[in-house]
Amino acid sequence: MADLVTNSGRVEQVFLSYSRTDTDAAIALRCELEKGGVNVFRDEESVRVGDNWVDRLQTALQDCSAFVLLLGQDAVQRWVGAEVQVALIRNLSAHDEAGRLPIFPIALPGSDLEKLPPFLALFQVQQWTPGDALSDEMLTAIRDKVALLDGIAGSWPAEESPFLGLAAFQPKQAHLFFGRRRETLDALKCLGTQAQTHPQNINASSGIFCRWLQIEGNSGSGKSSLVNAGMLPLIEQGLLWSRTGFAKWKIIGPMMPGEKPLDRLARILDQALIPDPEKRDHKRRLTRLEDGDSRVFASMLKDVAEDDTAFILVVDQFEELFTFSDPTEKLHFDAQLANVLQDIDCPLFLITTVRIDFLEGFEQLPRLSGLYNAACKRYLLKTITAGGLQEVIEQPARLAGLDVSEITTAMLGDAADEVGALPLVENALHYLWEQRQGNRLSGALYRDKGRIAGLLEVQADALLARLEREVPKGKQKALELLLALTRINPEGRHTRQRISLEEARAVAGDNDPECGQKVINYLSGRPEPGGSDRGFNGSLRLITSVGESQTDNGNGVPDTVRSVTSESPEFSASPPRYTEQYVDLIHETLIRARGKDPNTGALMGYWKSLYAYIEKNRGRPFYRDQLKLQAESWRTTAGIGRVRKLAGWRDLGFYRKLRPSKQSIESRFLFWSRLLRNLQWGVLALILAFFGESYWWTLKNEFPPSYMLMQQRFRLMNVGWLAEPSPVMIEIPVKVGVMFQIGEANAEFAEKYSQANQQRLGYPPVDVLISKPYSLSKYEITYEQYDFYVWKQRRVGIDVDYPDTGPGGRGYRPVVNVNWLDADAYLTWLSNKTRDRYRLPNEAEWEYAARAGSKSPYWWGKEIGIDNANCDGCGSEWDNDSSAPVGSFKPNNFHLYDTAGNVWEWTCSVWEGSLKSGENLCVNSGDRVSRVIRGGSWFHPG
Repeated sequence: MADLVTNSGRVEQVFLSYSRTDTDAAIALRCELEKGGVNVFRDEESVRVGDNWVDRLQTALQDCSAFVLLLGQDAVQRWVGAEVQVALIRNLSAHDEAGRLPIFPIALPGSDLEKLPPFLALFQVQQWTPGDALSDEMLTAIRDKVALLDGIAGSWPAEESPFLGLAAFQPKQAHLFFGRRRETLDALKCLGTQAQTHPQNINASSGIFCRWLQIEGNSGSGKSSLVNAGMLPLIEQGLLWSRTGFAKWKIIGPMMPGEKPLDRLARILDQALIPDPEKRDHKRRLTRLEDGDSRVFASMLKDVAEDDTAFILVVDQFEELFTFSDPTEKLHFDAQLANVLQDIDCPLFLITTVRIDFLEGFEQLPRLSGLYNAACKRYLLKTITAGGLQEVIEQPARLAGLDVSEITTAMLGDAADEVGALPLVENALHYLWEQRQGNRLSGALYRDKGRIAGLLEVQADALLARLEREVPKGKQKALELLLALTRINPEGRHTRQRISLEEARAVAGDNDPECGQKVINYLSGRPEPGGSDRGFNGSLRLITSVGESQTDNGNGVPDTVRSVTSESPEFSASPPRYTEQYVDLIHETLIRARGKDPNTGALMGYWKSLYAYIEKNRGRPFYRDQLKLQAESWRTTAGIGRVRKLAGWRDLGFYRKLRPSKQSIESRFLFWSRLLRNLQWGVLALILAFFGESYWWTLKNEFPPSYMLMQQRFRLMNVGWLAEPSPVMIEIPVKVGVMFQIGEANAEFAEKYSQANQQRLGYPPVDVLISKPYSLSKYEITYEQYDFYVWKQRRVGIDVDYPDTGPGGRGYRPVVNVNWLDADAYLTWLSNKTRDRYRLPNEAEWEYAARAGSKSPYWWGKEIGIDNANCDGCGSEWDNDSSAPVGSFKPNNFHLYDTAGNVWEWTCSVWEGSLKSGENLCVNSGDRVSRVIRGGSWFHPG
């Protein structure tokens, strides 16, 4: 047997890794290797499981020249996983090919290659049956340390793309996850301890046993993919056994906190811990988590814990706790996680991913921030290297037999200046694969479409253009949905946010679910039912669905905690398998800023159309949050207070573009708020109609604007809600058969007139007789009373004119500019309406009532006096200016107002030139004769 000898004289050996259940096969393989001149390192003689087992294993592997992995039915388990991990680290961490450790997987009959660690997919797996000789190719490669890199045996399906586009990698795509092998293994080294022991024997607060790993990085750095497609498959295959002592792992998650992180935790716990869907009750679990006892989460896990099994909780997009989550649930979530990390009896490990620009948000978590420095191992995922990007391009192409020689160099050059290049590269590769010519990805097409950044925008704009043609206002509806899926940050650090499928349909369809589903289908790359999806949407998918499943996916991890892409047949249907469905942006690159516009200095996005729309509507999320708060306050208010809690017109204006789910409290709140608004609008419309017509009425009749209210009073009077403005009648005390004098008692005044006029004025006075009692209006007839009469007459089609407005205005001023016939017509109408007889008084009746039994020139005395009447020289504020409102002065002894001054008053008497006869004749309205007016006016001397 010939040993491999280095130039230094040191004997080189090959490390043989195998499961103890395959010991016989391992002995046979060792013999075959030694027959071929290969010295095999005997790990059972040199390495023993113990406290320093991993250290000794690393030393042993450091001295070996190659690593041979024997794969049996157990695949990679326990210590084999630990050995593979160390071997992969040495293979990936070498600075040159000379220091790289070659790895040679050899599969026994019956081995399950599906359980092969994903990173071993780079190495060709050789099939071997014990008793057969090893191939010369394998022996030569091991002796010469030349790795076989032809990939996993088998043909690649021609219809399956080896590139994912914008979608994050999931565990089922682990075999396509390249470019991050070293980062994955480095991150895994942060969990656990090198001592093979359970956490019960380690002081959790000392930080020696790390149970919390946080992956930090910029948006687009690939944090979610690293965890899902890199770390979780290796953890499930036992690669943490050597560091933690746990061989079996039950993965809980990944979950995103969302608005209700405690509710999300209750759901994924129910799905991960309760195998039977019929027995799940996440509401009961949520109630326990909310009851204030921070030990509940740990208690739930310990109740179902099994020997040699640990839990690992994955919280993706941890920054949602800082930007999105309900404050109360966030604090409960913080307390539960902090307690479980400090409970040394609870076998839970935690992996969180967070955008590096949101790290200051940990100050909002009082319990976890206290453990942050001592208990959290932070791993910074830097931008992918050029070498990593080259693997991303070339290795999947190698698996699928594609020629990428025309694009590799160009893509690497374009990606050098992009911080989040990884999703852009994946998107470009997927597009070029769809447009491939044979097995070649076209460099000319890549350049024509704008390279990695421009290609995304070209695809997205083309999708919206097609949607606009197929769906009315399709572009606007799509932008509205994408905006609803964006959690806007005031500083421009936008993040994704999930919304329910029902809400997404409402938003995208403007409350038409069928139209909304059509928009969702377009954005998710899904054709119409029954149609072909070939060429439907190019390579771009902008949204995806996250579903909660009730089944297990076959590897011990419930589908409930996996992201279900829009390609899943369950997306547009509602089968019983899924209890809930949400819609999410497929990647934050769609809403990220690329840099500043060189012309304007404003931020611009990778997809300019969407980024500009977000900037234009960046206040919308604030109103969405405000709506939720108002709706919750309304829900918890009882009685009439609920009406006061409804949204006002201003808030409803802000909420007009929001489309909450029809079953949500926000939707019901908006329904009742809009109903109240519509009722208010109706009332306002009626009021405006009334006042609008009133304004026209005032203009048409040349009334003052203040008279608009008078018409409303007339309307209320007409329906009986206000009393009609009828004259107030005062019974005049008359001594039947007793004579009294009428005429001018003021000699000085009478001397101003001619002899003939003196006789007409009744100078000297004459005796007259009042034959029977009568009543007289307490006040002069007002504009309000007369205008109401005209308004009523016009309503029944009688053409009556409103009198012109006199000095001082209308309303409660005495009506003027009314002739004797108008006055008589008013009294006729009043008589017909009241069934009482109204007429004008004759001259004798008027003077008798005006004097009220006095013998002096005026009812109050001889002198005019101050504030006794409105006339020229009476001393009132209205003298020689305008009429005064009726009742502005003291009444006479018969309680009548304004019998002297203010305005002239019509009588029914005929002007005859003399009162000697003592007769005062009233004639009917048809006689066109001169009538007597009495009382004086505001512009006549007293």
